[in-house]
Amino acid sequence: MLKKKLVDYLENQTAFFDPDNVSDIFTAKRMAEEFGIKRNTVSHYLSQLNEQEIIVKINTRPVYFLHKEAFENQFYFLSKTIYNSLEELKKEKPLFYKKNDFFSLLIGNSASLSRSIEQLKTAIYYPDNGLPVLLTGESGTGKSYMVKIIYQFCLANDLIEEDVPLVTLNCAQYANNPELLTSQLFGHVKGAYTGADENRKGAFEESDGGILFLDEVHRLNAEGQEKLFTYLDQGIIYRMGESNNPRKVTTRLFFATTEDLSSSFLTTFIRRIPVQIELPALISRTQNERLEMVYDFLIKEQRKIKNPLLVSGQVLHLLKNGIYKGNIGELKNVIKVTVANAFSLQREESEVKIAIHHLSPDFLSHAVLNTSAVVEESVRVDESTTVENLIVQKNPDQQRIIQTYEKLLVEFSTHRSDLTGAEESMKQEVDNLFDFLIFETDREQKQELLLFMTQYVRDTLKQMEASYQITFNGNTVYAISYYLFQRSSVRWQPESTGLIRLIKEFKEKVAQTYATQFQYIERILILIQPKLDIEVSDMDKILLTLYLNRLGVSRESISAKAIIVAHGYATASSIANVANNMLGKNIFESFDMPLDTTPQKIAEEIVDYSEKNDISNGLVILVDMGSLKEIYEYFPQQLTAPIMIMNNVTTPLALAVGENIQKELSLSDVAVRSASYLKQDWKLIYPQENKTKALLTTCFTGIGTAKQISQLLEESLPAASHLKVVPYDYETLHNHKKKETVFSLYDVVGIIGTANPAIDDIPYLSLEELISGKGTQNLSDWLKKVMTPEENEQFNNRMIRNFSLKKVIDSVTILDSDKVMSEVELFMRIFEELTEQQIANEGKLALYIHISCLIERLIRNETIENYSWERFTNQCQKEQLKKIKEAFSVIEKNYSVKIPDSELAYIHDIIFQKLDVSITEEEF
Repeated sequence: MLKKKLVDYLENQTAFFDPDNVSDIFTAKRMAEEFGIKRNTVSHYLSQLNEQEIIVKINTRPVYFLHKEAFENQFYFLSKTIYNSLEELKKEKPLFYKKNDFFSLLIGNSASLSRSIEQLKTAIYYPDNGLPVLLTGESGTGKSYMVKIIYQFCLANDLIEEDVPLVTLNCAQYANNPELLTSQLFGHVKGAYTGADENRKGAFEESDGGILFLDEVHRLNAEGQEKLFTYLDQGIIYRMGESNNPRKVTTRLFFATTEDLSSSFLTTFIRRIPVQIELPALISRTQNERLEMVYDFLIKEQRKIKNPLLVSGQVLHLLKNGIYKGNIGELKNVIKVTVANAFSLQREESEVKIAIHHLSPDFLSHAVLNTSAVVEESVRVDESTTVENLIVQKNPDQQRIIQTYEKLLVEFSTHRSDLTGAEESMKQEVDNLFDFLIFETDREQKQELLLFMTQYVRDTLKQMEASYQITFNGNTVYAISYYLFQRSSVRWQPESTGLIRLIKEFKEKVAQTYATQFQYIERILILIQPKLDIEVSDMDKILLTLYLNRLGVSRESISAKAIIVAHGYATASSIANVANNMLGKNIFESFDMPLDTTPQKIAEEIVDYSEKNDISNGLVILVDMGSLKEIYEYFPQQLTAPIMIMNNVTTPLALAVGENIQKELSLSDVAVRSASYLKQDWKLIYPQENKTKALLTTCFTGIGTAKQISQLLEESLPAASHLKVVPYDYETLHNHKKKETVFSLYDVVGIIGTANPAIDDIPYLSLEELISGKGTQNLSDWLKKVMTPEENEQFNNRMIRNFSLKKVIDSVTILDSDKVMSEVELFMRIFEELTEQQIANEGKLALYIHISCLIERLIRNETIENYSWERFTNQCQKEQLKKIKEAFSVIEKNYSVKIPDSELAYIHDIIFQKLDVSITEEEF
């Protein structure tokens, strides 16, 4: 019993061991005081535990004792159990030692649990004793274990004092006894209830300064939950039986439940717990995490039975993919029973072999055996095995990359002043890595990804070869591809300041020693990184530079570089693409510039290009505008390469320049010969046969309404229709007739609009005829030549929908159509009352559309200026205009506008049928 207490004591304390400032809590004297026993008794038990390799002994003065497994979990692997000094212990620390916090002990800490750990750290580090946390999840997902890890984390990071406790209270035990629950939580004073013979602290006071964990908190009824409100709100409690003595408590609160939050808790309770974290079920964890858990439990069982375990791959596969209703807890028990079964049958054997028949029948009855799945490799577990070792065996390619990093860094650390002393050994190490990656790794499972990477690396190297006039060795594509393929799964991030400094120094030395190769590799990785979605590290640059230096790069004969700079979307790209294809080589790079780009900005782009490409033999710049010829004024003085700029770039000019560059002519000869090839010629040709059928839309007041009518017509056309709907200016059509260009380009089947331009042989249909339905048949007759009967019928059906009066008004004005139509209706009613005349239906339709647009034009202060009204000379006409003006006064008042005489005249002609059609609004 005492021996187990000593083991537990050291296991808890070892996590806080500091070799530079060792506390006396690790001495036999302090442990004797802690447990109230003789020192020689403690020393006797400690010696036995050391012989059993459970604890480590450090023969200093005084002698220190550590828990071996706890030390290795928290720090690093120990090769023995007796050390003669602290310095000897420190020498076991690897160069690449990464100190873990307690959360790193959790399997899945960087994957399925990473978000949960972030939330927990947020709650833990929050000022004033942290934030309350509610852990949810199925039974067996590790909620209680997580709270223990939180407790150790808080101790290790000095968030709580080292002597404060973790108090756990299972609420299920008191769910049906509110009085007892209150006493357990808050304590009681003497006489608080029958049997309360003395004052007693509750869980809150017991955990003061530490952590209080309320498990199965869903078993608290509403009254029980409400009893926690005072502490959650004010940080105080009252013992049972006292109401005037509040007690300040500073415990950190953690809750756990397996139930749905919406069904078992008061909303007022949940609102008081700001951090709610769901731990994933085992089935939701990744395949690798489940396998790591299997490894971990097997290692723990091996430590108990002492004999090595040889576990078959099929057993590992079944354990990893099993269905566990009890989650991690059930997996742990299944492994415990399996090892026990195997051990009971092989007690006298030197190692215990675990096969399928050692699994329990109940487990096998629910096991899922996928015969097509990849079965795990068998593993051997002994006293030196760790989860990390087994993971390395499973992923040798990733570990090999990490080992190469470490070996290169060790070599550099011993040859910092001069890399040449370690050059051969580092080259050999890099060679060995690439041989291993290319010839010894399994690539079948991710063949598509590897092919994608290889193709993209190949394209990138071709781009580099064109930019720098170099040729890479043929193996370079595959070497870089295979390295990045395997490297994408490697998680290696140095955290110690010393190691980060060493890597930075190594990179700078490599960049200095192999400057050209380092420049190439940096450029390659910059181009590759966004496409392959990888994080590039300094070790990538170092390793690939060393590889490229060993492989070598040859330079081609150099010639001038050339770029095309043009405004607009893809203008330069299109010319460069055609020219490069026809020349059979990538001569031109392209720069597509927005129209508002300044010459200075373009110059900056060209300077950036010159820094990334070898232009020592000259640079030809083809530009699309004469103003760009002056961009050289913005080039920095240190740009020493010769530059030749030619304007008015075209594809023929690019071809001529490219051909002359390939001949390796001087820049002046390239310019003279290229310019002499070009002659300007032009001819305008209109189609004579098979013109596209077109329907024109027009409007007396401008192109705006014509476009809106055009849009409604296009929405009515069948998807397969080849008919073009073209909006056109009324004045242009009326003045030029068939001489207008549109009649050369299209076979015009008819015109729809608000005024008839009167063009011979071209039928016309007014907008109100279309709305009223009178012109529908005429339009159908026009379109018989371009539509099948079915398409024509479909077009007519859509027209009925799209050319309703409200839809047309919605299309031609931004005003509220319902309100506008009401105003127009009121205008027409007042006018009819004043004149005792009825407005014809066609006139009403025209007025609805015209006045809707008229109101918007008046609001914008845009009126018809070219409509004659001086011709209204007789008294009758003047009286009619006066009554129109009077009827329109309602609209003038409601919209704060004033109708001019030209608009009154136009409305007059609509009402008294002096026009062929009505009129709509100006363009908006």
